[in-house]
Amino acid sequence: MIYLYENQNIPKELEQHIKEHKSVYPYFDINFQGIKPKNYCGFLSIANKSYFIIPKIVDVDTQNLNVFMYMLIYAYDIKLKNEDFIHSNHEEHPIFESFIRVFADTLLEELKKGVFKQYISMQENLKVLRGKYLIDKNFQNFYHQNIYCEFDAFSMDNELNQFLLYAIRIFKKFSSYGNLHRCEAVLDEVGSVNVDVKNLNIHFDRMNTRYKKSYEIALADTPKACPHDTT
Repeated sequence: MIYLYENQNIPKELEQHIKEHKSVYPYFDINFQGIKPKNYCGFLSIANKSYFIIPKIVDVDTQNLNVFMYMLIYAYDIKLKNEDFIHSNHEEHPIFESFIRVFADTLLEELKKGVFKQYISMQENLKVLRGKYLIDKNFQNFYHQNIYCEFDAFSMDNELNQFLLYAIRIFKKFSSYGNLHRCEAVLDEVGSVNVDVKNLNIHFDRMNTRYKKSYEIALADTPKACPHDTT
């Protein structure tokens, strides 16, 4: 992980990449003096590398990261116990590891109660009619034996689960905690997509509100990235 500090010039080797990708412009101030991170804190995944924008409080990278983690813990009212730190196997960043553990434990408990599913509108070319007959598409393929249909499917492959899976795979880059792998296994039917965190529009209701805490923890700590650069 490479550290970037607010309002301090970034490494020269990163400048050209940022200039070429407008999707990260909101996080940087670009002028004739160089490129500096704006007043944002958090992770960025750029060109398959992980960068972390943190406030410059002290001269030690790990202490700055710990301060930022404490800020997130306070802001999201995340309860961490002493055992969370004791069992952390990440000696360099125990707070970050604990943060990931809380996310994984909270999410796994909800997944055990049942994976969130919702009706998703789908279009497919099927052997038999299902749902709505798509007249335009079928006229374009008049001699095709299959039928273009539009139907609703009750699926776990929805926006909320796609984001949670995205967060799991980001956190796995920093932690080998077993519950991350267990959560990923439960969401095996969810499509792997690059999530634009800035444009998430997930609505919580009585059906999925139990996942809101996991969502907020993940949202606080997942990267804002060039979509095609994130793995």
